[in-house]
Amino acid sequence: MRRYDRVLVISPHADDEVLGCGGLLAAQSAAGADVHILYLAVDGMHHYGLDGATTYEQRLDEIENVRQTLGFTYEIAYGDRDLTERLDTLPRRELVDLFERALNQRRPDLLLVPSFADYDQDHRAVFDAAFAAARPIAPQFGKWLVPNVFMYEMSKIQWASEPMPRSTAYCDISRFIETKLVALRGYKSQYRPSPHIRSEESVTALATLRGAEIGVTHAEAFGVLREVL
Repeated sequence: MRRYDRVLVISPHADDEVLGCGGLLAAQSAAGADVHILYLAVDGMHHYGLDGATTYEQRLDEIENVRQTLGFTYEIAYGDRDLTERLDTLPRRELVDLFERALNQRRPDLLLVPSFADYDQDHRAVFDAAFAAARPIAPQFGKWLVPNVFMYEMSKIQWASEPMPRSTAYCDISRFIETKLVALRGYKSQYRPSPHIRSEESVTALATLRGAEIGVTHAEAFGVLREVL
C-alpha cells in the first residue's frame, strides 16, 4: 500500500467517509498519514428505519466515536443548519470557495471526493464543486494542486445513475475490514440491519467483490480523476 503524507476526505454527511473509504483511512492512519475529514452537512433529523429523530449532539458523539476508531481529525462546514439533503441549494461558488480554502490550507497529496455516479443530490453537488476546486492550477500561481484525486464509491451503487469510470484504483483493506465495520457500527443513527445498503452485510459484500477483482479478500475501489506518478 502506498502511504500518503496528508489525506483530505470531503464527506457530504457523517458516515459517507466510512462507507466510501473507511478501510483506506484506517490503513493510512495506521501507516502514519495525517487524515482529515471535511464534513459538509451534519444535522439532527429523522431517518428512515428509526422511530424517532436523531439530535445534532448525538451525531457529534457518533463522529467522535468513529474518529477514535479510524484516527482522523475533522471539521464540520455546516453544523446544525438543516442542510442535510439540501446541499444542492447552496451556491456552487460557495462550495468551491470552501473546498479551495481547505485544499490550500491542508495541502493534501490525496483528495477523496464522493462519486458523481450517485442519486443523492447532496453528493452530486459536492462532487461538482470539489472537481472545480481541484482543477489543475500550478502552485506558482498561488493554488495548491493536489497530485492525486480519487472518487470513492458506496454500497448504494446498485442504484447508481452512471457506472464508475474504467480508470480504477484499488486498496487492499483485508487487514482493516473489521475496523471499517466497527466504524460503521459507530454511526448508530445510520447503521441498519440487512438488507439495507448501510448494513454490515452490504458493506462487506461490496468489499468482497472489489477484493475479488484484485485477488484479495476485501478491497475498496476508487475512480481516478488524477494521479501523478
